[in-house]
Amino acid sequence: MNAFLMITALTALFMAIGSFAYYAYISYVSHQWIHKIFNVKQQNILEAESTLFQKTLRLKLTRAGITQKELIEVALAGIIGGVALGLLPLILDMSFFMNFIIMVFGLGIAIGTAPLYLEEQIKERIKRIEEDLSIFIDLLIIILEGGGGLNNAIDQVTKDGGSVIRKDLLEESRLFKNDYVTYSSEVAYTNLVQRTGSEAIGTIVNFMRLSEETGIGVKTIFENQSREIKEKDMLEIEKKAAMMNINLTLIMFLFILPSMIAMIAFPLSGDGLMSGF
Repeated sequence: MNAFLMITALTALFMAIGSFAYYAYISYVSHQWIHKIFNVKQQNILEAESTLFQKTLRLKLTRAGITQKELIEVALAGIIGGVALGLLPLILDMSFFMNFIIMVFGLGIAIGTAPLYLEEQIKERIKRIEEDLSIFIDLLIIILEGGGGLNNAIDQVTKDGGSVIRKDLLEESRLFKNDYVTYSSEVAYTNLVQRTGSEAIGTIVNFMRLSEETGIGVKTIFENQSREIKEKDMLEIEKKAAMMNINLTLIMFLFILPSMIAMIAFPLSGDGLMSGF
């Protein structure tokens, strides 16, 4: 009887959640209240003259490569899931400790889904940019060696590099070129570092500043940076290969070796047991 009541309560809960989600979707399509939430204009909350929180949010959204609408959708999904999990203790007959743990997890999901998603998207975008950076620099070097200027090289790679470079770095290249032409080089460098949040980009920008101050050719800087990035990537590959050997050894000791011992020991112990009959 208790099991029947539990199943009935869970079914009712899931139907209520599904009904709420369906109503939210219909409201969005019908341009009602949730439509207004999803269609908040970027400049309303991310305008230049805003609070510290809004400026920080704007910077994180830019680094993550997502819009405010996407973040709101993820936050609402986390809140719905967290509330649904937090309501389970009301219909399940469990100990106080388990109820407390479930409610804490539900609260954590409701509050932490959006920040965790945002931070993860930032890390993934930085990773994509840094993975394509050496290819981007190599293409710039080829054009510079052919006698082209830096602006022309950036334009050409941004225009024709879509087949080998992902859109994140190409978009940053386009924005950097616009800032470089419209404003001073210092503004363009600062904006590029802030938008990407990449340490590799920051290192290259520092050397480009040094190039302007000392007169060192930018082609030489790009060649050195490309070499360092490739050496770093090779070091990471070697580290992964070394860790793979350790992981394989651990797997062998945890799974393969006990199985081999069992294959030998069980027949021997079986023969010893059978000898008593």
